[in-house]
Amino acid sequence: MKIKKIGQQTVYINSSEDMSGVKESSVNLFVTSPPYWNLKDYGNANQIGDSSYDEYLDRMSKVWAECYRVAADGAVLVINVNDRRNKGKFIPISFDIVSRMKDWEFWDHVIWYIPNALPQPNHYIERLLDNKYESCLVFIKGGSKAYKFNKVRVPQKYAVADPRAEKKNPKGRCVGNIIRIPAYRPPNIKEMGYHVAAYPEELAAFFIETYTDEGDVVLDPFLGSGTTLKVSQCMKRNGIGFEINEDFVPLIEKRINEYWELPDWKSLDILHSATMTTGNKAPRKAQFADKKKDKDQVNMDLDD
Repeated sequence: MKIKKIGQQTVYINSSEDMSGVKESSVNLFVTSPPYWNLKDYGNANQIGDSSYDEYLDRMSKVWAECYRVAADGAVLVINVNDRRNKGKFIPISFDIVSRMKDWEFWDHVIWYIPNALPQPNHYIERLLDNKYESCLVFIKGGSKAYKFNKVRVPQKYAVADPRAEKKNPKGRCVGNIIRIPAYRPPNIKEMGYHVAAYPEELAAFFIETYTDEGDVVLDPFLGSGTTLKVSQCMKRNGIGFEINEDFVPLIEKRINEYWELPDWKSLDILHSATMTTGNKAPRKAQFADKKKDKDQVNMDLDD
């Protein structure tokens, strides 16, 4: 098992079916997007997903069991997953993960709304509504009062217009369990050599902010291009990642060292995001800078 240290982040070049290198009861939060089933090639003969559906679920169950073993009391496991269709049949991957889960308690279901999601494939395009969301399944260890919870809030947009004083929380309004984040789309990820299924930094940041404090340990059992550890580094968490493909290590190191800053939480909020800047002018584009720049310089780059 090879280990790579990058700042506060530790990368294990190994399958997360074996986390023997991680201390038991030491991890506060797990955030991950597991491999797709029978859809993408992740470049390793031992990858999860290139098998029967039952074997795919069984191998992921081994990963969740390892997560539970190294999880601290009060730990949270967040699994970002999308259901899919195969040979004309609906495959409820999220439902099946929940039904097969052991030890972890299924606690919440957060929806990632993807405004720029691709339309249905041709076979389904005139038979189904376009799929605009993915599930974030939230599991807990230790009961409902054990985990940390930092409720993400934003200013109440129509506070002046609402006459009901009891509805005006001085801390602001809760973002809620439907968060709006555009997905990565070419050419950005292709030009930068990103992983074939990179999920957005904002998604990881939302859960890291919600369920951890600075100095806590965050683990991603399917690290890919390193998104979770990149965000952990920026948010001063101690990150651990497992990646089976050693070829991704240079990219992971590059991404962890990329310039990035926390999003304005209003950009994830359904009510606020409808009137905020989107597309190529969005603040997230600042992450593509080669080195840290001040905000004025980043804004100049975005306007070019």
